[in-house]
Amino acid sequence: MQLSFFSIPALDGTGEAEALNRFLASHRVLSIDSQLVPDGQSSFWAVRVHHEPAKLAKLPSKKGRIDYKEVLSPEDFSIYSALRELRKQVAEREAVPVYQVFSNEQLAALVTGRPTTRTALLEIEGVGVARADRYGAEFLEALGALPAASRRPATVPAAVSPREDADAAQAH
Repeated sequence: MQLSFFSIPALDGTGEAEALNRFLASHRVLSIDSQLVPDGQSSFWAVRVHHEPAKLAKLPSKKGRIDYKEVLSPEDFSIYSALRELRKQVAEREAVPVYQVFSNEQLAALVTGRPTTRTALLEIEGVGVARADRYGAEFLEALGALPAASRRPATVPAAVSPREDADAAQAH
């Protein structure tokens, strides 16, 4: 079980809300808590999501194969396609089959989970230390180059102070 935290501005939080919706669509959610943090024009919703890590094996498939264009959002599929191209380039450079770099399922997990650290990369099923050491930095760099609205927050946002977060937890 994991916790993820999101901050959605009360005024014009469309991009952040879309990121939260993409996150929710790609994880098995156990519970959600939200609280409005009033601060005038800077008011925002603090959202805590208690979830299981995304498991692509639970995504629907046809004849044992997953059509990622059907199960990923258009934005996520675009990122998935870019990562497939990067995987192809890396495989050619290393003279290895593409699946040895990352499988399609692992690429999709990179897209849906948007890991930002080697540790988070190691949480993806089938990604071990050797694969993370050999290929991880290049793929994490590619994910890090995404526009901020395409990234998925994984920690308490800076707008929520530890004190406010503790107060919010006590209120529930």
